[in-house]
Amino acid sequence: MRSTVAAPPGLASSVTCVTLVCINLLTDAAGTSPRRAVIDHSWRRSALSGVHPDDPTPTALVDIAAADPLLDAARPVLDDAAARLVDTDMSLLLVDHECRMVSRVAFGTAIERKLDELGAAPGVPFGEDTVGTTALGTPAEIRGGIAVNSSEHYLERFKTISCFGQPIIHPATRRLAGIVCMSETAEHINPLAVPFINGVVADIADRLLDRSRAQQRRVLDAFQRAAARRDIAVAAIGDDLQLTNAPAAELLSPADIGALRGLATDPGLRAMVVPLTLVSGIEVEVGVEPVAGIGGAALFRFRPAAHISPRPTPTARTAPAAATTIAVTGEPGTGRTTEAHALAADHGPGPTLIVDVADDLICGREPDIVASITRARSGRVPLVIDGVDLLDDRSIALLTKAATTWSECPLIVVSAPREHVAAGVAALIGRCGRRVDLPALRQRSSDLAATASAVLDRIEPGMTLSGNATDALLCQDWPGNLAELDAVLRQAAEACAARAARVVEPADLPPGYRTTSRAAHLSGREQAERVAIIDALDHAGGNKVHAARELGISRTTLYARMRSLGI
Repeated sequence: MRSTVAAPPGLASSVTCVTLVCINLLTDAAGTSPRRAVIDHSWRRSALSGVHPDDPTPTALVDIAAADPLLDAARPVLDDAAARLVDTDMSLLLVDHECRMVSRVAFGTAIERKLDELGAAPGVPFGEDTVGTTALGTPAEIRGGIAVNSSEHYLERFKTISCFGQPIIHPATRRLAGIVCMSETAEHINPLAVPFINGVVADIADRLLDRSRAQQRRVLDAFQRAAARRDIAVAAIGDDLQLTNAPAAELLSPADIGALRGLATDPGLRAMVVPLTLVSGIEVEVGVEPVAGIGGAALFRFRPAAHISPRPTPTARTAPAAATTIAVTGEPGTGRTTEAHALAADHGPGPTLIVDVADDLICGREPDIVASITRARSGRVPLVIDGVDLLDDRSIALLTKAATTWSECPLIVVSAPREHVAAGVAALIGRCGRRVDLPALRQRSSDLAATASAVLDRIEPGMTLSGNATDALLCQDWPGNLAELDAVLRQAAEACAARAARVVEPADLPPGYRTTSRAAHLSGREQAERVAIIDALDHAGGNKVHAARELGISRTTLYARMRSLGI
């Protein structure tokens, strides 16, 4: 454990402006303080967020239960600091990664009363978008320490105190864990607070790392126990941790790992067995077991393919269909038209009579169902009526009657799902001798990774999906089903090719499709940060240097935030 920096004598004493150069850093060639530039930029962000200088501190408290791991790591360090700051009339404030106050320790009655007046209490949000420039919210934006002296606060009510805040960066994940701030009622913050707070932050980071290592050991132990049998494919997924034994490494692609990560991060995850179609086309059953006490971590066991009975799919046919009536149902975009045509083709190489009800209606033609039935029977050819749920009641009644006596080549009707159609259409579907119900894409999570990979390979042969990109696709609702997936992957393929790459990453997907399971569980503040980075990348045409300049951060910081936010 790193030893905490002892509080120097006279920490609460006043200092001169010359001494403040320890905090203010060096001025640039133009004589402008970099810290001052950051504060000015912070003021502009505060104004753009709708914060006004005379606004009060928020009084609505937010739930901070999620910050318990941070508080557990920080409490012993803060207690140790408190023992050395008694009677200094200063305070230590701890906020979480969303800048919500978690803990407050005051060491004098004057600062205690001042914090009460300012409404600084656990559960109060102190982000820049809520209270403007402070040493609690601004470090989260710049990912670095900063002193905010009295007059530099954005809200008027904070201009009687001065603060220094330093972010706590988790050593394992490189994500923002929280911020520690020292405050005092003075015109300027004591510069000796800087090394003191840096020591406190380092100690908390060490404790977080110890906890992270312990969690990773638990995931590793679970993996090693499960992987003792070398004939079973085993994988373990944790936060920034991915383990596979040799059989699993041969079986899984990066896109499959993305699908597994989506399962692991499900808050309601429980021990279960789920079917999964891998990108290779192999169908497996996966035993999923959450690692006890660790959120977002799970163990996966794969049954050998030889033990699995292939699941029938609507397009898997081993023999021509008998002459009968067939109903193909599904949401638009599920491939129902393609499926109907394939069923008709199974009858033989001859022609098929196709009635596209939607096309006829758009062109101002009324579909002639009687004529179509007559032509199909006389020519002994399959009849496909696509969009029967758009027909009028008379046409539906005629088709229903024909379905009961049909004995020629197949009569295939295509419709929306039975539960979404009128009673007459539902009756027609019920009269058909065979039904093929195509599930919506959002209901096909077990084979979505394989489907997306196949679609991408058809669009751009040889191009593949990364694990994070597959994870992002699994997080979508897909109201447009396969048609929407095709459109999304075409845009992604173009973006990937534009950067001369062959692996699609989340940043290649259209902006609305980049949320991964990890990002889906980000806090509100992290979600807002993620959106801002994506917007900046879009404005900069994907150029990260220009995007970083627009965001006012370094390129290195941008890369780190993109990794931690799943971009």
